[in-house]
Amino acid sequence: MQISSKKKALLGMVAGAGMALAMPGFSFAPLVFVALIPLLFAMEEGGDFLPSYIAGGTFFLINLRWLFTLARFDALAIPGVLLLLIYLGLYFGLFGMIVGLVRRRWNTDRSLLIIVPVLFTLIEILRNVGPLALGFSSLYQSLYRFPSLIQLAAYLGPWSITAAIAFVNVALYLAIRRRRIGYAVLAMGAVGMLFLVSLLPVADTGEPMKVAIVSSQVFQQEKLDDRNLFTLLDRYSALGQNAAAHAPDLIIFPESILPGYILRDDRLLPTFTALAKQEHAEILLGTGDYSHGKIYNSIAAITPQGDIVGTYDMVHPVPFGEVIPGRSLLEKLGLKGFVDSFLPQEVTPGNSYTPLMGVGTPICFESTLPTASRAFALNGASLLAIVTNDAWFAGSSELPAHFACAVFRAVETRRYLLQAANGGISGVIDPRGRIVNSQEEEGIVSARVTRLTSESFYTRYGDLPLYTLFAFAALIVGVVEVRRTRKGRG
Repeated sequence: MQISSKKKALLGMVAGAGMALAMPGFSFAPLVFVALIPLLFAMEEGGDFLPSYIAGGTFFLINLRWLFTLARFDALAIPGVLLLLIYLGLYFGLFGMIVGLVRRRWNTDRSLLIIVPVLFTLIEILRNVGPLALGFSSLYQSLYRFPSLIQLAAYLGPWSITAAIAFVNVALYLAIRRRRIGYAVLAMGAVGMLFLVSLLPVADTGEPMKVAIVSSQVFQQEKLDDRNLFTLLDRYSALGQNAAAHAPDLIIFPESILPGYILRDDRLLPTFTALAKQEHAEILLGTGDYSHGKIYNSIAAITPQGDIVGTYDMVHPVPFGEVIPGRSLLEKLGLKGFVDSFLPQEVTPGNSYTPLMGVGTPICFESTLPTASRAFALNGASLLAIVTNDAWFAGSSELPAHFACAVFRAVETRRYLLQAANGGISGVIDPRGRIVNSQEEEGIVSARVTRLTSESFYTRYGDLPLYTLFAFAALIVGVVEVRRTRKGRG
């Protein structure tokens, strides 16, 4: 039965909405296992770009709706976000085009079962590399509340979960299209495989310690106003004392807590060094920093003796928030004035993922991608601590979306993960991705954790095993289909 262009567009919209409703911020995660099915029907008869592009556009419009909250700070955010959504939709359009080409040549069930999950996953990975990388909106994040289904990430990385999700969608689509129960059993088998991985043992022996995480709720407008410097200093000093009441070994403050350079200001730094000495506790502190005319988004490590023993400078600043991708090109095109009005000075990227006092410290946006956490673990981090300022998106779905990313970073590296947020969700996640404790309210999150030193398979080998599996599966499909084609001609 031929499907009209309008119906294809509608099916694309349904698929996009289904994927979005499965993501953090909604409560319909199981939809992710069927959300692609309408799109697969829409792609049956060619013209695959448009319904796929519509699916992507709908998905990103709903899932990234929280970006529109930036209009509170700059009205230019609205056209900027719309351009971003138009751009991101192209990845889904590319997926549709390639699948269409494959189906016209190899329109068999076995090719769909392999090629669609592989292509969908590779394009999702492609969207997450380069200067425009956006770690949000990856399908695997939909399952962050289901730790028994995400343990494969410790072996093959988070995108192996996306591949499994896409495989289930294709198998269920074939079950409906072919009316064969065997495909439904195959889909259930894939979900069962994800669960079986959760039965594998996880190393949990190491040095125990007690941590206290400062969770704050400072409005972004208040945080940006340097007239509030000492009011905020008193506020964070009080929160630090509340944290100290839990007798922790480590106290963690959120990202860039004050509108000032704490490490360069003798009026500010003694508050935190004195707290460390008073409580004989280590402190990780988010602050802006500057050196030789450059500014950095940094974390400082303070020892129980009150000494600064190191800083970590954010390696991957936020695109368009802290750095303008392609700035030099835009300036050559005569747009320097416009670029400077949008972001006068960029955050300078750091150059290494060096743990602080044995703790890996991704900053804000860096936790949306596996790169930083894996690099910290490879460099000896026995614990992960994310500091973030989510007050830009206060009250929006960005908060659970960002926290969902942290769940996967814990599983991938098999590390306890601590998140200290201003305006977001602070919490503790164990190496299996189970949320031990979390809160949005201002206060203290306290927990006992363990420093772990064993390397997960994913930490050691990264995405290479997954790429190898993809290449092997694609090679087998190609050989089989070529032989089938030759046999048919013979």
